[in-house]
Parts: sequence; structure tokens; C-alpha cells
Amino acid sequence: RNRRCAEAFAKSQMKEAQACEKLWSEIEKKMLDGQKLQGTLAAKEVYALLKNRGLLDSFPLFHTIYEIAFNGKPSDHITNGISVKSPTSLQGTTHLSKL
Repeated sequence: RNRRCAEAFAKSQMKEAQACEKLWSEIEKKMLDGQKLQGTLAAKEVYALLKNRGLLDSFPLFHTIYEIAFNGKPSDHITNGISVKSPTSLQGTTHLSKL
């Protein structure tokens, strides 16, 4: 159900410029009969923990997903948070957007 709600969020976000919290609340009401999504609550808690410990840069994909889900970053930016090891040099990382 988290995936279905995230899909609805991404589709709605692209069509309407609503505040993210309001949009999540509407999705919960419509798709879950008012039940709360556990994934969004967990994401907020993990984000706060990582931020407080200065570890957000160590989790770029999670950071990007949070920005999309709660700060209105366009959902098509999700690949910006993916880093891969360079095949020629395993010591460095390359962001997928730079490949």
C-alpha cells in the first residue's frame, strides 16, 4: 500500500502544486480510509536522525526521496540520488546523472 500511495502522490504532484503534507493526507483519506501510511512516518523519523548526526550525504537516494515526498522536489529527480561505483575506478563514485 505504500507503493500505491507513493504512485498516487507522484501522479498528483506532477499535475497540481499542492503542499506535500496536504497531498499525503488526502491520499491517506482517499486510499486508506484515513489510516496513516507507516512509510511516510518512518521516513520523517529516519531523516531527522540522519540530519542530526550529519549523515544525509551518506544516503543520497534517501535524501532525494525525502525531498520529493516532503519538500516538493519533482518526482522525476529521483535518479539524482543514485550513486554508483565507477567501473574503471572502484575508489570513486559517480552520480547516475553524470554518466
